[in-house]
Amino acid sequence: MQLFELENKKVTVFYGGRFQPMHKGHYQVYLMLSKKFGADNVFIATTFGKKQQAAHSKKNYTTDPFTFEEKQRIINEMFNIPRDHVVNTQPYQPDQKLVGRDPEDYSLILAFSQKDTGRLQPGNVFKYYTETDTLLPNIQQDKTTAYILEVPVQEGAMSATDFRNVMRNNEIKIPVKQKTFEKFFGKFNTEIFTLINGRLNG
Repeated sequence: MQLFELENKKVTVFYGGRFQPMHKGHYQVYLMLSKKFGADNVFIATTFGKKQQAAHSKKNYTTDPFTFEEKQRIINEMFNIPRDHVVNTQPYQPDQKLVGRDPEDYSLILAFSQKDTGRLQPGNVFKYYTETDTLLPNIQQDKTTAYILEVPVQEGAMSATDFRNVMRNNEIKIPVKQKTFEKFFGKFNTEIFTLINGRLNG
């Protein structure tokens, strides 16, 4: 199916994940989705739930150090993704209405890496996306349909876990952390570096 054909269809794509934080490999996936479906139709779905809030209240920043607002800021400033395309919604059940889309008019595609697509079972609601599909609206009468699109993860990219471990290691000097930051994101930003380094060593 050609790109211009896809752009004429009413489709909303949510690329879901924890993004603690988003790295340049994630960004390459976002660019791929934007090229395929049109940038206006692609959104980042991430959240900061009660479990993460409870951990923060105890100063536990081990696995989810950044709030939704901080993730939104990092994604916007490091990758220039518009803030209104970073949405505080459950990645596995995103709400199209939060981005001004009527689920009775728009099809819904959920883009995940392989490890996350395994949590969704194809069946009555979830179907694997193929380019030959005639996409159904997300909600049609009493039936809900969403399409699963498995996306690749850039090989060789540092994982968010490894990045956090480097940043919180007090034996690693600041210049080395700065170089790691630049490798992880693809560029350097003093304010975001200060935010991340401060949180992971707070």
